[in-house]
Amino acid sequence: MTKLTVRKSGRARKPEGKTPVVLDSKSDANPSKKHGRNDTTVQSKHSSKSRVPDEPEAMSEDEEPSKPVKDISLETYTLYKSVMLGDITVIGDTDFLKHKEFDYRQFETQAIRKLDKAVSDDKHGFEYESGSALIGAKNVPAKHSMLITLEDNFYWAKVERGIECWMLENKKEITVKLTILYKKTGESDSESSDDDRPSKKKVFVSVYS
Repeated sequence: MTKLTVRKSGRARKPEGKTPVVLDSKSDANPSKKHGRNDTTVQSKHSSKSRVPDEPEAMSEDEEPSKPVKDISLETYTLYKSVMLGDITVIGDTDFLKHKEFDYRQFETQAIRKLDKAVSDDKHGFEYESGSALIGAKNVPAKHSMLITLEDNFYWAKVERGIECWMLENKKEITVKLTILYKKTGESDSESSDDDRPSKKKVFVSVYS
């Protein structure tokens, strides 16, 4: 029989079928952390390249710069004043005024005083019939004029707003025709009061002797 002699070697035999793993000292021991850093770097680069610059926010209506308002403090208009008692002219005058310079209450007081004087001779009264203000301007057709009915001094505020509107629109040669109509009434109060007084009766006493 042939004897097989087995020699023992001091070297360990390499296991067959397994690939040796070589660790690199420069590599990170924790591959998960390294993977996370790479992802973060790639993501940051990607986001920096695809970032769209912020557009300026649109200004709200309240923040929009307001348009400059025209100064009308030196603008003037022509006021034609007419107060009639029937066919009698009580006031006929013309003024050149600035916006909100006309005092309608004072004008009304002046008109009543002149009306009292006008009816004092014939002992009649008077009462308000109608009032109006017609606002016109150069190159403005008559059909586009502003007609405002006046009942008292509070209605004059509408006339002032109309004047202001056209001044801001650069209308030229603005005119306002103010017309107040009164009518005569019956006998004056003093005359009627005299008639209402009882007449004095004269009594004649005859004495016969």
